[in-house]
Amino acid sequence: MVLKIGLTGGIGSGKSIMAKIFSILGIPVFYADVAARNVMHEDAVLKQKIKQTFGDAAYENDKLNRKYIADIAFNNPFKLEQLNAIVHPATIAAAQQWMLQQTTPLLLLHTVLFAEASIVVPPQ
Repeated sequence: MVLKIGLTGGIGSGKSIMAKIFSILGIPVFYADVAARNVMHEDAVLKQKIKQTFGDAAYENDKLNRKYIADIAFNNPFKLEQLNAIVHPATIAAAQQWMLQQTTPLLLLHTVLFAEASIVVPPQ
């Protein structure tokens, strides 16, 4: 049996420090923010959905234009909801795949939006 711990909290609550401690102790840590950035850069289907939602300027030279996306999403609740609806499922899938690949008795999921993202822990 594998124990899976979700580490969540607001900005400045110490999540990253705690995740680093777990990592130093040899416990695998899934960083949802890093995974989300990776899927936004690497997943061709997801990139197309982002372009359809935010326009071609969402990517410059095949790289996510984070400032452009942030300026839109964080000033428009509907656009933020659309972005989350695109990125969260891919990030959740990445988390589930990562968990299935781990062999240690303890895992840590580092995410700001643990409950909101509904990361489903796959059965053993």
